[in-house]
Amino acid sequence: MNLFVVRHGDSPFTTATDHQRPLSDLGIRQATQSGRFIATRIPASKSLIVCSDALRTTTTAHTIGEQLNSVEIKAQANLYGAQTGQWCDVMERHADIDNLILVGHNPTMSLLARHLFSLRAFQFQPACVAHFGLEIDADGLRLPAQYKEFFNPDAS
Repeated sequence: MNLFVVRHGDSPFTTATDHQRPLSDLGIRQATQSGRFIATRIPASKSLIVCSDALRTTTTAHTIGEQLNSVEIKAQANLYGAQTGQWCDVMERHADIDNLILVGHNPTMSLLARHLFSLRAFQFQPACVAHFGLEIDADGLRLPAQYKEFFNPDAS
C-alpha cells in the first residue's frame, strides 16, 4: 500500500477547546499543498483518509480529499490523543486499501513515522507528509516500511 502519514495544518491556539481548534488560513493553504503532493503520487485506485475527530484534523483531511479523486474520509474519536499502536491497528484493519492517508497530531505522527522507518528522525511541522510503501501480511505490518519521501508544504 501507499501510506501517507500527515500532521494537521497550522492551527492557532484560540479560546476554543483543543478539540475544536480550527485551521488558520495558513493551515488551509498547507493542507491544500499537501493534498496536491499526495494526488501526484497515487494512482486512480481505492483511497481512504483516516483522521482523529478533532476539528483541525478533519478540516485537514477534507482539504486534502478535495485534491483527490474519489476518496472516503473516516474521522474516529479514538484517534484523538492516540498512540503509535492505535495508528498501527488502523493500518492493519485497512490492509486492503491501495492508498491510506492518516491525519493526526504531533508528536504522535512523528513517532509513528519513526516506528515505520527507524533509520530516520521525522520532524513534522504543520501539514508535513511522510510517504511510505508498506506491506501488511497476516502477521501484521512488515517493518521497516519503504521510505519514499517527505514533504513540507512550507518548504515548497
